[in-house]
Amino acid sequence: MENTASGSAARLRIAVVGCGTAGPTAAVLLARQGHEAVVFERAPECRAVGAGFLLQPPGMAVLRELGIEKQVLAHAAKVDRLHVVNPDGSRLLDLRYREIGSGQFGAGLHRPVLLHYLMQAMESAAVKVRWGWEITSASREGGKWSLTSEKGGTAGDFDLLIIADGARSRLRDLVGAGGRNRGYPWGAHWFIGENRNVFPESELYQVVHGTRRLGGFLATGRTFDNPEPLVSLFWSIRIADDAGIRSRPISEWKREILDLCPRAAVLLDQIADWSQVMTARYGDVSLSRWHGEGVAVLGDAAHAMSPQLGQGVNLGLADASCLADCISRERLSVALREYQRRRWLTIRYYQLATRWLTPFFQSDHEWLVPVRAGLFGIAGVLPPARMLMTRSMAGMIFGRGEE
Repeated sequence: MENTASGSAARLRIAVVGCGTAGPTAAVLLARQGHEAVVFERAPECRAVGAGFLLQPPGMAVLRELGIEKQVLAHAAKVDRLHVVNPDGSRLLDLRYREIGSGQFGAGLHRPVLLHYLMQAMESAAVKVRWGWEITSASREGGKWSLTSEKGGTAGDFDLLIIADGARSRLRDLVGAGGRNRGYPWGAHWFIGENRNVFPESELYQVVHGTRRLGGFLATGRTFDNPEPLVSLFWSIRIADDAGIRSRPISEWKREILDLCPRAAVLLDQIADWSQVMTARYGDVSLSRWHGEGVAVLGDAAHAMSPQLGQGVNLGLADASCLADCISRERLSVALREYQRRRWLTIRYYQLATRWLTPFFQSDHEWLVPVRAGLFGIAGVLPPARMLMTRSMAGMIFGRGEE
């Protein structure tokens, strides 16, 4: 049975696959509308995975909608600047949030902080979570979805299936949409450690050398049990080189980073062995549509991209908010089409912008270095171009899909 317009909505039974960011957010917002939401997560327990990230103003607006913005931001670093320099310290790019409005900022966060408060919101909204359920297939019959897990478990009778299981989604093909699904040849090593007054707590600081070497240092706020401010290290690598790099002493890896950024010494001293350094692989996913009959795809499962513009979490939050709003207004089939329509421009813009920007920072195309310097130099002094770059950084292009 489809839900009708807002005032007489039928109660839907909704399966959400994935308990990252978009999945829990959608589950909470839909449960608050009176629907039954069940989240299926392949991890055996509640555990956030991933490096620190930069929450942008549109993402904060969704947390405000969830009622957890103040709690989350209490653990965040207030970031007011993206500062990119060359090895000699000369400026390549310097973007400041104040240029897009008084009081605007980004928030550097540790992922477990966000997941903690999303879990609290799910508990308050009576959202059920089934841990250790890796959903491998789903089928639809008679307007209802049935799910099967890797261990043979089954769950069924769902009116709506929300796919939010990340960049390596096993289910997104259920929408029947063609498109791009590939991995970038470049990724990053990452580590989160104590800042110890080395890097500014108010910026994302990056050092670049050509297009093959990039070190990023993001102020990442604080955990629940440690008052020391954190910083996330991102070090660019070719994914094909990962195993070879890890086969050598970690001191060689540290030395390469220190050659580019000597001030990283205090952070690197906190790394004893390779087990502390994770590898991030970047996906490039672009579906022709994000919905099918009784199914919608959210977040990285729908549009994973390189993190050059740092929008992954923010876009996933906005997807979930937009979908829930559409379902509150329209019968289900119309709501899913509206979700696609309202999110289309924003997603396509960031996909194209990210693909255009990535080779300038992570590629073998060294010939792009003078082009990069020229383009950023000109854009940095032209007000319209500078405003476009700053609004892009802040995730404020085309909005969240509001009506």
